[in-house]
Order: sequence, then structure tokens, then C-alpha cells
Amino acid sequence: MDFSKQFELYQEYVQNTLSQRPVNSTKLNCIAVFKALAELTNELKTQSHESGYEVVSRNILQQRVTDRYSVQENVRRQEVNKYLSQRFRVEDDKEPDFIEFTLQSDAHIYSREDEVEAGSKRESYRICDFDQRDSLIDYLCNLDLTAYDPQCPEPDDNVRKENVISHALNQILYGPPGTGKTYHSIDAAVKAAEPQYYASLKIDIITGTTDKQREELTNKYKELSDAGRIRFVTFHQSYGYEEFVEGISAKTEQGQVSYKIKPGVFKQIAEDASLSKVNLSHEINPDGQVWKISINGVHANPQKKYCFENDLAAIGWGDTGDLSVHERNDYFNKLVSHDRNSITSFSESMEIGDLILCINSNSSIEAIGVVSGEYFYNEDGLLGRHDFKHFLPVKWLNQGINIDFKSLNGNRTFHTPTCNHLKRLTVTAVLNHLVEHHVTIGIDELKKPVENYVLIIDEINRGNISKIFGELITLIEPSKRKGNREALDLILPYSSTPFSVPNNLHIIGTMNTADRSLAMMDTALRRRFDFVEMMPNATLFKDIIVKGINLQLMLETMNKRIEVLYDREHTLGHAFFMPVKALLDNKDEAGAFQELQSVFKNKIIPLLEEYFFEDWNKIRLVLGDNRKAESLRFVTEEKQSYDEIFGAGHGLDSYETGSFSYTLASFDGKNSVWDDEQAYIGIYEPLAVNVSAVIGDK
Repeated sequence: MDFSKQFELYQEYVQNTLSQRPVNSTKLNCIAVFKALAELTNELKTQSHESGYEVVSRNILQQRVTDRYSVQENVRRQEVNKYLSQRFRVEDDKEPDFIEFTLQSDAHIYSREDEVEAGSKRESYRICDFDQRDSLIDYLCNLDLTAYDPQCPEPDDNVRKENVISHALNQILYGPPGTGKTYHSIDAAVKAAEPQYYASLKIDIITGTTDKQREELTNKYKELSDAGRIRFVTFHQSYGYEEFVEGISAKTEQGQVSYKIKPGVFKQIAEDASLSKVNLSHEINPDGQVWKISINGVHANPQKKYCFENDLAAIGWGDTGDLSVHERNDYFNKLVSHDRNSITSFSESMEIGDLILCINSNSSIEAIGVVSGEYFYNEDGLLGRHDFKHFLPVKWLNQGINIDFKSLNGNRTFHTPTCNHLKRLTVTAVLNHLVEHHVTIGIDELKKPVENYVLIIDEINRGNISKIFGELITLIEPSKRKGNREALDLILPYSSTPFSVPNNLHIIGTMNTADRSLAMMDTALRRRFDFVEMMPNATLFKDIIVKGINLQLMLETMNKRIEVLYDREHTLGHAFFMPVKALLDNKDEAGAFQELQSVFKNKIIPLLEEYFFEDWNKIRLVLGDNRKAESLRFVTEEKQSYDEIFGAGHGLDSYETGSFSYTLASFDGKNSVWDDEQAYIGIYEPLAVNVSAVIGDK
């Protein structure tokens, strides 16, 4: 069976199943049990079977599903029992194709196609081995079924929409200013990184988070950020490939300029996400450097064997004396440059936590270690090599291997020097390379549950996407990610090393539609991201009244006018008024009204000026000043004739006889209109104006 093709069909099957209303309860329960099996596999809650495979016991699997979906009348549990016993068949049921099982007192592993004796009791389960097994497990672990539970009320469109978008690997939250895109990126990031934790908070998608839920979300976000699993970057016009992917940085030491390839934020988080299954030893510095060494040549020899057995590294040129002393003797000064560089790197540059690769040819390694102590000098030498007096404590993590590193090193062989810095390699890239070659690195429990990583890109539309992503725009597609059937990797231009994007890296962008229309977005970006619209939500201010001012009606009315005069992408976001609501929630109505004045002064008016290019007539229409009494107008209008302005003979009569001038009422001083709550009510409520005064004006 072609399981890769079957995986694609299964994803379509899940999507079709969850899009139907009502959801077929039997199919949903099939998916739920399969998801539970994937979760337990990912969490390593398995046991060894006589066949040599790791399996999940029936009881543990059943308990997991029961805990996850504890609904009335235990309907879910009944379906689980049926599923685990394989007593039902759905025509397009696909989960059992991937599942293998064991029987009591039987050392064999069985698949769906195998004939087993009727009534045989299944004891444990596992997901079969195939190329995309890890991708299947990741897909199931990130699948949120809580909104589809048939025992729960029918979810509305917002719930369905939230469930669909929350699992997109690449998504952009877009909308007008002040709609909470950056605010909600915290929710989206935590949901992507820890979907089960997010589900446990039971956040209402309509009303949003409570204060307690927000505090828990923020704490979790900080925790994940401190752990490096969520990272944040802002695009701008000067941001480029060198900061995002990789570039070259210059460093000056003792008058000498050296150049180092520096990974950008995207490359770093992609490599870290690829390595998330590995329990890194605390002795390894993930941000450290990678070094190459040959101990008395690439061949087997007593000195090398002694070093491996005693957690040491050693090199020659002992006549230089102790290099922890800064003075250098004549012997050192007469050495050729690459020999001097070797012993200088060995004695001065290598730091605790750096990785060290011992080579057995000009392109392969036989051992990997981590620097674990400081350089020291021993006059006695090493096993007959009296010149081998320079030593470095190294914890050798694995030896006796033979792994080619040429492809990782930009298709170049190792340089001649005995010891030198491998500038093209990073710690995470080396460890990923070893894991791909099934090499353990001396760490207990090499694998751990896959952890999701999240990169938040704020203001993603303000950067030059082609310049920033470069050739990597292709790699972020879900189908092109590492582990998938159509996975791709590319050679990076600076380091000449292969690079791919893992399946557990989520990218969340935010985009202000007032800065750039969605229709003008880079086409390559548009088709690789799911776009999630975030529009103003005036219902958040339902029944919120400040000094008689209905915030919901005021915001809705202004936005309706902006849509007519401009477009919906330039409406006003609810976030501008959230501080007003917060003060009112704390019973501070006077403070809330002052904050409302501040919002208009510092946010709303400047934004309207920008939108309408200081077309004050449209601004006054948005504010409803055209139907207010003069004393309640924020923007006053005055008509002046050209004769008054220029005098006779101005020659402008053929066009028009005069012009209008507009004045924005001052926010300061006594009796300012901004201090009058009736002026705000007049934005949405024509009955609040002085009708006779308006007639008198006319």
C-alpha cells in the first residue's frame, strides 16, 4: 500500500468529515481515537513488545480518549470500545490502514489486512512505519476536535472558522488598525505551540478571554518565548535576507578582521524546531561553535584511542610551551600560519559547550564530542608522542562512527589545519545531521515528544517579501516541508549548506490593511498563507455606556460612514476603545470619559486625517458634524468668498465664488466641545442635536 498517498487521502477525509453538518459521530470517534494514539506515541507513553516495537496499550489508549472526551452518557467511550475491537467498518474508514495491533499472548504484529481468529482480544496498538509517519503524527496531534463534539451545541461559523485557521502552518491575521492583530497573535501562537493547553482554557471565541484566561495565556506565552519556542520579529523596509535567513558579519580582534556566517531568526528557529525531538545534553551550548580536529592524523592510533577513553583532545607542537601564558616563544612564531592558527584555536578559542568533530578522512567524522573544560598543558606528552602536550577536556558523545559531512559543509572537504573552526556549520545543523543518520549522541532518551515552534512576523506586509524570504518562500509550503512526500531542501547561498523547513514550525503574520491592500500583496505570499480577517468588533462594547455615550453605536456608525467614504479596510478598530472599557469595568466613569477624549485626540482624529488626506469635509461627515448644532461640532466649517480673500479682479469667478475652510476644535481650554458628552452622542444619535439651531444656521 502506498501510505504516502494514503496520508494525503486521509487529510482530505478528515476535512470532509469535519465540514459536514451534523458531523457523523462514528467517523468523528474514529478520528478521535486515532488522534489519541498519535498523542500517546508522540509523548512516548509506550511500552516494549516482544516483536521489538514500541506499542500503546489498549487500556492507556482507552483512558486517554475517555479523559479527553468525557461527555454525557459516555457515548464517546462506547464508540472507543467498538473502534479498539475493530467491530465496525465504515465504507471510507481509513484509520485502520495505518494502525497495527497485537493480540494477547502473541509475539506478532498484525495489520488490517491480516487474518486473525474471530474474537481475538487486541492488547496494544501502534502506527505503522512509513516515510511520512512523523508528519502524520504531527498532523493528528495538532488536530482540534473539541468544536465538533456531537454532544456539544452546534458550533457557529466563528467557531468553525477558528478551528480551521488555528491549525494552518502559515497564517496571516489581517485587518484595519486597532483590531487586535498583534494582541491575538499571542493567542494564535500559544494555540499553535501548545494546542492541548489552549483547549484546556475553554476560551469563548465570541466574547474572547476573561481576565484570568488572558493572564494564563500571557504567562504561557512568556514561558514559551523564554524557552525559544515562540519568537517575534517585525518586518520593515530595511529588513532583509541577511537578518532573516543568514548573512555575513565582520568581527575585529587584535586588529584582525574575520568574517563569520551568522544565521538569521528564521534559520535559527527552523533548525531548533528540527531538533525538538532530541533531548539536548545540558553540556551542549545550542548557540556554540563547531570545530574540527584530527588527533595524530585520520588513522587509528594509540593517542586517539587514549583520548576517546579518557574524554580528552590533544594536539602536538609541545615546544611552544604552555599557551595559557600569553607570551609566545620563537618556536611558536616560526610555525607556518595554519599551524599557529590550529594551536591558538585549540588553546584560546574553543569554549565549554562547543561541539568538536574528530575526522577520519577529509570529508567524514568518526567521533563527536562537547568541550567540557579549560585548556591545560602537560609536559609529559601522550603515549610516546612527547610533542603532544596541549590538552582539552572533551566529553565524547559518540565514537566509532563514519558519517560524511561534505554535503553539510557546502560540498567542501575539511581544511588542512589540525584544528579549525567550521564556520558553515551550526550546532543544531550538526545534531540534525547526526539524527538523520540515526546516530545517537550519548544522551539519555534521544527522542522526546515533538514540540511545536512559532515565529510571529509583525507587519509582514511592510517588508519586501522577495528580498527577505528569497528562495525560501517555496520551502514554507506545507507540502514542501521536511518529512512530506514533496519535501524540498535548498542550498543556502552564504553557507552553501542544505536547508529545509520542518513540519512543526508555525508562521503567524500580522498585516495592517490600511498600510497595504490585501489585493496588492505579493502573490507568492498570498498562496502560501491562510488569511484570517480580523475586523472591528463593536459587539465587545454591548451595553457599555460612558456618560450616556453608547460606545457600540458610536463605533458602528463611524465605521459605516468610513466604508461609504473610503472602504472597509480603513475602518476603526475596537482596540482603540478597550482602555475606556477597562476603566468603566473598574467603576471609574470619569476616568473612562477622559480616556475617550484621549482616544479621539491621539488615535481617531490623526488616523482620519491620514485616511482622507486632510479632506476635512469627509472627516466631519464621519463625526456626524453635518447634522449637529454648531456648539456640538468637532470640525467647524466656514465659507469665504474669493472677493474677501483676494479682492476684486482675482479672475477666479469662472470656477467658483468662494472656498470652505475647516477648523478642528481645540482639545484644551474651558468649554471645549471635546468635554461635552452630547457631541459624542451626536455622532450616532441625531435626536441629540439642537434641531432649531441647525435650521437657524441654514
